[in-house]
Amino acid sequence: MKSGRLVFFAAAAIFAVAAVFSFTGSPAAWANVKQVKIYKEAFPDEKPKCAHCHADEKPKKEDGQHELNEYGKKVLQAKTGETPDAEAYRKVGKE
Repeated sequence: MKSGRLVFFAAAAIFAVAAVFSFTGSPAAWANVKQVKIYKEAFPDEKPKCAHCHADEKPKKEDGQHELNEYGKKVLQAKTGETPDAEAYRKVGKE
């Protein structure tokens, strides 16, 4: 009976850790994917990379490298909602 409880608690702990990582890790990644899709909606022939809007080629928010370059700052100024949309990218133009 003790081994059954141990297996149950181990499985519950693994599930809890996986749930925490899925909730905390994915929003940042999805925001990047969403913004790339929105940029491509504005400029279908372009293939944007992180460095289009960020000072660092591969920005990591937790490392403090989430600084925007001049183009990224202009896009943020042009947005009308919470995040930039295709119209904001069109207003600023291609990078």
